[in-house]
Amino acid sequence: MVEFLVVVAIISLLLGLLLPAVHIARERARETVCKNNVYQINFSVVQFVEVHKKLPRAGRAGKIGGWVVDTLPFIEQKNLQSTIVWGSELARAPDSLNMPPAIFRCPRSTALDATPPDKMWRGHYTLVTDEDRRYLMGIYDSPIDLDIPWLTGPEMFYQRILKLTGPHHEGFYKSSGGQQGITFMINGKDVR
Repeated sequence: MVEFLVVVAIISLLLGLLLPAVHIARERARETVCKNNVYQINFSVVQFVEVHKKLPRAGRAGKIGGWVVDTLPFIEQKNLQSTIVWGSELARAPDSLNMPPAIFRCPRSTALDATPPDKMWRGHYTLVTDEDRRYLMGIYDSPIDLDIPWLTGPEMFYQRILKLTGPHHEGFYKSSGGQQGITFMINGKDVR
């Protein structure tokens, strides 16, 4: 009986050490997927700018459109773009558009959100520009409290996003304009 209790204690100890490691590994995997999405979306926006010599169109509240719809062909989603009617009422969007393609979903934000299946998901990534909307500052994780539907193209000015809280350790992953790589920003400062 004593031997059995010793074996159970050892197994319990090993499980106690293993479970936090599994949790950390899952969180790192979520962050890696998010970083890759930020990079790929930023790359698609840069490609759009190079081809069209202008920033993607801005979205309007309650309407389908914005940079998300404009850049769909640059992330191999031209078929999805062909099903979308630019400028139509968001409330009339088909249910098939409630959930964005995988590239527009951050696993960390998905874990934080509680979006019912019959409601449109909020945008997990935000296009950031200067105040005049003349320059692309990059693609950032959307702030936690930003509740803009993904299909309207969440967008904000650089000075505003500096004051908000991101989904990753209260910061944001971002890919800036035509620059290579991903950086992390917390409290308005880049952390390498």
